[in-house]
Amino acid sequence: MRRVAEKFTPLVSPKLSLDDVKVLAAIDAEYTRLVQSVVPSVVSITSSRTVTQLAPLTIEDLLTGRQRTQRAKSTSLGSGVIVSKEGHILTNHHVIAGMTEVRVQLTDGRNLAAALIGSDPATDIAVLRIDAPGIEPLPLGDSDVLRVGQQVFAVGNPYGLDESVTRGIVSAKGRQMSSDSAIEHIQHDAAVNQGNSGGPLLNVRGEIIGINSQIFSRTGGWQGISFAIPSNTARRVLDGIIKRGRMVRSYLGVVMQEITPVLAKNFGLADAEGAIITEVAPDSPAARCGLLPGDVVRMVNGKRVKGMQQLRQIIASTEVGQELEIGFIRGGAEAKVKAKIVEMPAALSSLIPGR
Repeated sequence: MRRVAEKFTPLVSPKLSLDDVKVLAAIDAEYTRLVQSVVPSVVSITSSRTVTQLAPLTIEDLLTGRQRTQRAKSTSLGSGVIVSKEGHILTNHHVIAGMTEVRVQLTDGRNLAAALIGSDPATDIAVLRIDAPGIEPLPLGDSDVLRVGQQVFAVGNPYGLDESVTRGIVSAKGRQMSSDSAIEHIQHDAAVNQGNSGGPLLNVRGEIIGINSQIFSRTGGWQGISFAIPSNTARRVLDGIIKRGRMVRSYLGVVMQEITPVLAKNFGLADAEGAIITEVAPDSPAARCGLLPGDVVRMVNGKRVKGMQQLRQIIASTEVGQELEIGFIRGGAEAKVKAKIVEMPAALSSLIPGR
C-alpha cells in the first residue's frame, strides 16, 4: 500500500519580533556579553598523585595467600579563576590537597603545569600560579555589599564539562558550615556540581564575589543549594599567601558566648544582642585594653553587634595592626576601649579546623 505523505506546514517566522521583546532581547544580549567576557578567565584543574592499591587477584595470589599491590594514579577535577596578570589562580584547597601534580587547562586549549603558592585548609582557599602569556584575570569584588536576591553566575568544570555557566540568585548570606567556623558562606541557587569546586561566583559586572566550594545534597547531586566562599575572605587569604606565604589571622584574644534570653535578663540587658566574653587570654590585645570576663560586647566601631558570630567575623576581617573601638557593658555601666588587632599566635592558628 502506497503511503500518502503527511501534510506539514511549519511556521516560517516567530510569533514575536525583537521589537516586541526589546527588554528581553537586551537582557539576553547582556547575559551573552557577560559570559563571553568572563569565561576565558576560568580554568579547569586536574590534580593527581600516585597511590598504592591492591592488584587484581591471580591464581598465584590464591596459592600463596598474599595479594600483590600496584601503583596507580589518582586524579581529581576542579575549577579555578585567574586573578592576576602574573598567572595567579584562586581555587579550593580540597581540589589540590595531598596531590603531587597540578595541571591547568585554559579555554584556548593550553594545558600547563601549575605551581602551588600556598593554601589555607580552614578557609578552603588555595593559590596556584601558571606561567602563560596572554591570560585574562578577573577582579575581586566586594562580597560585603552583596544583597540577597542579586543575580549571580557560576562558571566551572562540572564532571569535566569545561566552560559551563549557570545562573541563579543569592539565596542567603552568612551561612556557617559548622558551629565552630568563623567563615561565613554565600548561599545561592546557581547549579554547582562535582568539578565546579574552586570556580568563581560572579556578579553582573563580571566581578568575583565568591569561590564555589560545596553544595548541600541528600543525593550527591545538586539540589538547589550551593555555597561559595565570600570574595573578601578569599582576598584576605590571597593577600596573606602572596605577601607572607601563609594566611595571616587576626587575633583579639577572647573566648565568647552567645547571649540567650535568660542571660540577657540576668545581665539586665534590654535584648539578647551582643556577645559575652567568658575568657581573656593573657598578654592579648583584649587583656591589654582592659577587657574582662563577663563584659558584654554590644558595639564595635560604632555599629551594633547582633551576636557572637558577627563579632567573630568582624575580628577575622580586621587587618593586623588596625584598631577596633569596642563598646561593652560591665556591671550595668557602658564603657569603650580600643584594641589593636595582632596576628594570631601560630600555636592557636594551627588548631583551627580545616575541611
